[in-house]
Parts: sequence; structure tokens; C-alpha cells
Amino acid sequence: MGVFDQFKQAKDMFSQVSELQKLQKKLAKKRITKEQDGVTVTMDGTQAIKSLEISDELMSDKKKLEKTLVSTIESAKSELQREVASEMGMGA
Repeated sequence: MGVFDQFKQAKDMFSQVSELQKLQKKLAKKRITKEQDGVTVTMDGTQAIKSLEISDELMSDKKKLEKTLVSTIESAKSELQREVASEMGMGA
């Protein structure tokens, strides 16, 4: 591989990194909110939880609260993944 081929390869890699950084910024701006059985979770496109709200009724039933938290978060993640895949033209 010649020097010019190495420069082209490095330029291509830099371009790919730049595109990934743009995508990451776009995903960080995306928001999805999911409410389920008294739990509301908001996530960004990188699957970071941005807010979590719990109804007062759930505070007295620890087991139900735990199950509902997990279920709501997993549901939000799945919906977010489908939306992101669809936006990127990957289907769902």
C-alpha cells in the first residue's frame, strides 16, 4: 500500500468518525416518553434516562413499583430502538 493509499484510508476513517459524531449528537436530541401503570420515563436517543416520575400510589407497593419500573424502561428502550432504526432506514 502506497503513501497516497494510506492518506486516503485515513481521510475515509476521519470522515466516518465525523459522521458518527453527527449521528450521536442527533440521537442525544431525540426524546421519547413512555407512561405505564403510574411510571413515566423519558429517554434520549442514546438510551440515557432523562427523567423518571412515579405516582404516589406505587410508592406503597415496592414489588409492583420495581416490576413497573423495569417494564416501563424496557418498553421505552424498545420503542426508541424501533424509531431510531426506522429513521436510519434500517427498518424495524
